[in-house]
Amino acid sequence: MLKNAFAVGCGGFIGAAARYLFSVFVNRINTGNFPISTLIINILGSFLIGFLTQLFSSLYPSNKKLLLFLTTGILGGFTTFSTFSLETVNLYQSGNMLYAALNIIFSIVFCISGAFLGKMLAGIIANA
Repeated sequence: MLKNAFAVGCGGFIGAAARYLFSVFVNRINTGNFPISTLIINILGSFLIGFLTQLFSSLYPSNKKLLLFLTTGILGGFTTFSTFSLETVNLYQSGNMLYAALNIIFSIVFCISGAFLGKMLAGIIANA
């Protein structure tokens, strides 16, 4: 278990650094207000996590540590949206359409609400 955690941690470092560098690069080109770098990162991460999990389950089913390094580690550090996307697709493909829909709705509503409430609370504390 410790080896798996180490693999995930090393991958997380790579993914987080890649997200930062990619955002810096895209934001030099993008001068608008829309967060295009985050959108591109989330789309790319979602594609890659789906691709890698399917590829590994078909071609390398016993190489769990490398899959953890790539998906939970690198892509988890690159974007946690990729994990949300994969879990939602897995729910849908396994016939749990209701849970897939609830995961989408709850994630959007509660995560955005959480970010909003967190900002409000920090504002209250900072201005107290």
